[in-house]
Amino acid sequence: MNVDSKKAFLFIILAATLSLLILTNTFTHVRSSLTDQLHTSRTPLDNILIIAIDDESIQSIGRWPWSRDVLATLLPTLRGAKAIGVDISFLEPSENDLALTTIINNQKNIILAAEVNKGKLYNPIFQTDYGYVNLITDPDGITRSVSTTLHEETKPFAFAIQEKAFPNTEKENQLLHINFIGPPETFHTIPFKQALENPPDAKDKIVLIGATAPDLHDTFFVPTSHGIAMAGVEIHATILQNLILENGLTHQSNTSLIISTLLAATLGFFVLSKRKPHTLVPLTPAIIVAYIFLAIHLAKQAFILDLFFPSLALLLATGLGVAHNYLQEKQHSAHLTDAFGRYVSKDLLQEIINRKHELKLGGAKRTITIFFSDIRGFTTLSEQLSPEDLVHLVNEYLTVMTKTIIDSKGTIDKFIGDAIMAFWNAPLLQKNHAKLACTSAIKQIRALEKLKKSWAKRNLPKINIGCGIHTGEALIGNMGSEDRFDYTAMGDTINLGSRLEGLTKPYGVSIIISESTKQLLKNSFLCRKLDSVKVKGKTKPVDIYELCLTKTPKETSFIKLYEQALNHYFKQNFTKALARFKQALKKKPSDLATQIMIDRCETYKRSPPKKDWDGGFEMTSK
Repeated sequence: MNVDSKKAFLFIILAATLSLLILTNTFTHVRSSLTDQLHTSRTPLDNILIIAIDDESIQSIGRWPWSRDVLATLLPTLRGAKAIGVDISFLEPSENDLALTTIINNQKNIILAAEVNKGKLYNPIFQTDYGYVNLITDPDGITRSVSTTLHEETKPFAFAIQEKAFPNTEKENQLLHINFIGPPETFHTIPFKQALENPPDAKDKIVLIGATAPDLHDTFFVPTSHGIAMAGVEIHATILQNLILENGLTHQSNTSLIISTLLAATLGFFVLSKRKPHTLVPLTPAIIVAYIFLAIHLAKQAFILDLFFPSLALLLATGLGVAHNYLQEKQHSAHLTDAFGRYVSKDLLQEIINRKHELKLGGAKRTITIFFSDIRGFTTLSEQLSPEDLVHLVNEYLTVMTKTIIDSKGTIDKFIGDAIMAFWNAPLLQKNHAKLACTSAIKQIRALEKLKKSWAKRNLPKINIGCGIHTGEALIGNMGSEDRFDYTAMGDTINLGSRLEGLTKPYGVSIIISESTKQLLKNSFLCRKLDSVKVKGKTKPVDIYELCLTKTPKETSFIKLYEQALNHYFKQNFTKALARFKQALKKKPSDLATQIMIDRCETYKRSPPKKDWDGGFEMTSK
């Protein structure tokens, strides 16, 4: 199984596990506790009034349960209400039911409480509308919902009140999750005792009468309790407001939750885990915070997002991805260190490790830009210096040149005595490899000038170098025996690059590049077309160019004259070519290439080339 397959398999396991946890409704306590925090405070409706059977009223009126005459006294004062919901159980007859029976029969706006126990409905003894007051308390002891299908003969208490108050309203009774608007005692509430003494204005209001005294045990903990239980009558008032405003909570479906969770996992596993630690550490919490703000915004619209699973998925997937990437990185880095540590610089090795996805080990064809440089007159130099001084000078020279090549993203292939072979676009792909090689060559020439000044102060001889650059296809990879091998380049491209370096001396220039390299440079550098040559071992001519170190108007003017002359030369108009070359030589008397072309034109005037002459000058030496 390859690396990508392993990573995909790991993600599938994670995704399947998260999906299974969602479908089995796992971590309900934690999830519910988190979503409880999304409830926001809102204003209660003015037309909902609670008359509370509180401790004050019990102390004033007498021990509970009261005589039903007490309620019979209050109800007529509330005749103008749209609906009156009485959250008191009248499941058995008493001695003083007559007055209350008469009032309930006369007033058509009263809804009484019923109860459902083990599937059996216990309805009030009075003949009037009713609804069951049962609420759903979750395993964590928090009441968050009401069932609309607890018994088929009736409906929840608040639903019955809403239908009584708004008889022509058509809505599906599907409210399940209560959208609490605030902590306990949010709704306008007056004590039962006060309502008896000073009846409230109930015109066009919806009045709910119920127990709020803790000792009557009709209180429930809700998401907005903050440690204080809410009276059942206020929960029914909340459900009623939800019905009127049509803003009961809608929870995210399992399908939607699985999708959002898998998206979070994908983001963490495939994107965030690839980030650097200094961006990953703040970015991951920032995404979770942004998701929370989205959840808060949607909660105001009565839609509840699950805060737990997407956040968990993001953290788990990111951590798992980071761990997987680390182990993969560690394993791959060890492999690369073993494979490349013998023959590339530490800087390049680190970059290879950092950009491992661009790397392919083993022999493969690749278009590269090859570079050769050599110290001119090295034999003479070695005769002038002691072996110790020669070694010191060469090492100092190679150190500076190597650093320049590495800084330009090049790969040092080998040192051949005083010569350097390097290439670009391998092992790492580089779009601008030709430009990088030429930039490095120019920097090497300039670095050498600084070295020469330093050597002069130490009475060391001056040296010059020639550089050849060619772009073409080569075989790149580990070459050698099973016991000893090198990462190197082979092929005609390498040979031509070496030949171009050798041409720098007869043409008197520092850097020669091939036509294929020149085409990739476009106008990045000033180049002079020098000649068309047939290097040793080749039958087809190759156009060669000088890579100029400076780009001045004087240099540009000289090159223009030279290339005009060269154009006449290739057309075998040697007289015009000779005249132009001589004009160019006046602008730059020390230019050896111009003098060579002048001599060649004079020779061809005396002894013209053959009719099939292709303009290429055959080089007889390497």
